[in-house]
Formats: sequence, structure tokens, C-alpha cells
Amino acid sequence: MRSLAKPAALTGPKTDRVHPRVHLALHDGVERLYLLDDPEDYPASTRRNAVYDPYVHLAYILARQGHEAPWIAGFADLPLPAAHHITATALAHP
Repeated sequence: MRSLAKPAALTGPKTDRVHPRVHLALHDGVERLYLLDDPEDYPASTRRNAVYDPYVHLAYILARQGHEAPWIAGFADLPLPAAHHITATALAHP
């Protein structure tokens, strides 16, 4: 009889994945640690220590697609220094 279980590689935790996070100060001026990807991709311990913001996530996706920081800042309504930092992080984590 054939087993219906999925291979361990598909069901196990993502232990080899880099989970990029950055310290950013957005419009309120308070610096926080932000998750750059979907929070479900992060270990629970990481999610407790960082904030998820959909606009930061959007900016990270756009930066990985090659958009430049000034355009991202305007499109995602983020401060330019934050957009630069997100773009630099995206380049460091291809």
C-alpha cells in the first residue's frame, strides 16, 4: 500500500532560510524591528520580537524586483531613509 505522507523536506520547518528583518523608523519616528516577508514564514520566536507592516513587506517585494528606493518610498508611502534601508537589505538577500 502506498503511503500518502509528504516527504519530510516539504513538511519540515524552514531551517535553512534567511529571515530578513530590519530596524526602521517610519512616519511616527519610533525605530522598530520589522519583518520583511510574510509573518507565517518566520519562527514564532522571531514574530514575537518584530512587527509586520504590509507596506514594509510590499516595499521589500518591490525592491527585490529591482525598483529604486525613491520610487518605492512614494508608491508605498514610506520615508525615503526606510525605503533605502529596505532596498539595501533586498540586495543583500537575493
